[in-house]
Amino acid sequence: MRKEEFISAVKRRTELDSDDAAYAATNATLEVLGQRLTEGEAENIASQLPTRLDETLTGESAEAEEFSVEEFVERVFEREREGAGSSVADTDEAEQHIRGVTSVLGNAVSGSELEDARNQLPSEFEALFEPLNMSEGQL
Repeated sequence: MRKEEFISAVKRRTELDSDDAAYAATNATLEVLGQRLTEGEAENIASQLPTRLDETLTGESAEAEEFSVEEFVERVFEREREGAGSSVADTDEAEQHIRGVTSVLGNAVSGSELEDARNQLPSEFEALFEPLNMSEGQL
């Protein structure tokens, strides 16, 4: 999957109105996910992502940080809000964007890699990997 395809899929899933907003949501989610995963797992997933998105996932830290799902969403919200073209209003909206990004991520990487990543996270994170309700015709 090319970067443009990934961003377009996120845009459709999240119903964002621009590629810039979808890119901001994607970057924020991947950056914070990279902070929460071990370096090896982040690299395994990144190896299956398009250039630039792979660097976003692996660029933050070498050791997995431990923080709650609430902190995860808050960090994504803060980073997304700083992104060019972002229109994120609050953490509830950021959570919907996270779910859109993780849904596309699930289609972009092998199921075993995503499952390995999910196994590193506490069960409270499962809601972030639940698919969004999609309109007919969405990826």
